[in-house]
Amino acid sequence: MSLYVRSTGEGRSVLWIHGYTMDASVWEPLWGMLPGWRHVGVDLPGHGRSGPLRPGTSLPALAAELAELARAESATLVVAESIGSMIALQLAIDHAGDVRGLIVGSPTVAGAPAEPGTAERYRALAGLARMGAEGEQLADLWMSSPPDIFLGTEDHPELRARLRAIVAGHSWRELRDGAMHGLSRHVHTVGDLRGIRARTLVVVGERDMPTFRASAGLLRASVPRCRTVTVPGAGHLCMIERPAAVAPVIAEHLRLSALEAEEEAGRADSRAV
Repeated sequence: MSLYVRSTGEGRSVLWIHGYTMDASVWEPLWGMLPGWRHVGVDLPGHGRSGPLRPGTSLPALAAELAELARAESATLVVAESIGSMIALQLAIDHAGDVRGLIVGSPTVAGAPAEPGTAERYRALAGLARMGAEGEQLADLWMSSPPDIFLGTEDHPELRARLRAIVAGHSWRELRDGAMHGLSRHVHTVGDLRGIRARTLVVVGERDMPTFRASAGLLRASVPRCRTVTVPGAGHLCMIERPAAVAPVIAEHLRLSALEAEEEAGRADSRAV
């Protein structure tokens, strides 16, 4: 699987995982508010400049690909949003020793109930994609409500226009060849979530959809070291809708996670002497 990576800044590396039909460029405004870190953004398979998602790829297999990337980039801190958060959770479950700090926005738990209207929207998109619909037509359908995935961006016209341009360039190949099915079959159990060892922060928009607010509650109750933050006035894509509001919270969580990792490494070195 060929993954395209873009990085900026200097310092300890942070891996950033974007949402569906987007690419790592959506993080750039937030990166600019978080100096002192090396931000490593990956375009997910089938997105941006990365190669396609292979049909049959499971969520654990994709998480393993990202774990390999994280190790190559020395990134033990992970930030993700929406469907990216589902992948990040799997990464923290299966590769617990590689993830020391985790931030998930618009939390998506694999196997959790979907927001009403989501399945119908995917079917409509897949049908149009197989009929050869153009990118802008698919983007406008995907970004319409309900479900209210992009509703919060209506308060931010420049952001919405930028996202529309990115979504319009999406290939939609994963809908044409059914590759998305492999990811959607996985289920995160409470036992899985309890196995996450990373210091975890869940960021949710005040106006996010009910299923995602419920997922935030599930993570708070299940993940051992987890706290949640609600972003006032934000919708589903809370971290890219309100970067100035979330940047201080993200910076503090990254700082504490990195400090904890350094202290643990120091204790391990002491024991080895």
